[in-house]
Amino acid sequence: MNLQLSQKRPFAGERIFQFKDKNTVLVTFKNLKHRKEYLIDLAALNPKDSSHFVFAKKPLVAFIIMLNVSMVLYLTPIMDLLNLIYKDWIVSGSVILTLFSFILFISFTRVERVFKSRHSNVPLLRFYNGLPNKKEFKKFIEYIQTESKNRFEKLNLDLQKQRAGELKTIRRVLDEGALTQAQYEKAKKMLLALSD
Repeated sequence: MNLQLSQKRPFAGERIFQFKDKNTVLVTFKNLKHRKEYLIDLAALNPKDSSHFVFAKKPLVAFIIMLNVSMVLYLTPIMDLLNLIYKDWIVSGSVILTLFSFILFISFTRVERVFKSRHSNVPLLRFYNGLPNKKEFKKFIEYIQTESKNRFEKLNLDLQKQRAGELKTIRRVLDEGALTQAQYEKAKKMLLALSD
């Protein structure tokens, strides 16, 4: 069994998931600007994963705006006031930007497989569905499900220790910027309420 899964998407960067041992997964996100790493304790994961459709709203809005600008520039007499060279450059530029925003929309719209935390339901592991290939992806997902269940049963912690460990894992994910402060606060409130 390969204990590492590497997933790449155009413009979205790379996600690397690597088992450090049978207890933890090291998650690494890399793109041109950032590199984030954090550890996930498998006992904190709910072994049931779910699918989420991620709709790239910002690139779609950019595409719609650029498409409208291109249409206005091409179909209205405003451009006739400019020199022919400038007109061609402006129309060509707007068409290129329209195509680029469409490519970004296609690249960032995707289906993800998500593993959430066991008690607070916060997303901890996100996978690009089916990458790098379906067979390797399926094996890795099944391995996480099995080891998450085994780790939880093996620890046999009382409820308070389970929730404390989960909160610690969620805090690590927050510190690396993979969770929002609002998600963390909601999870913290839920876990503390369950501990009482």
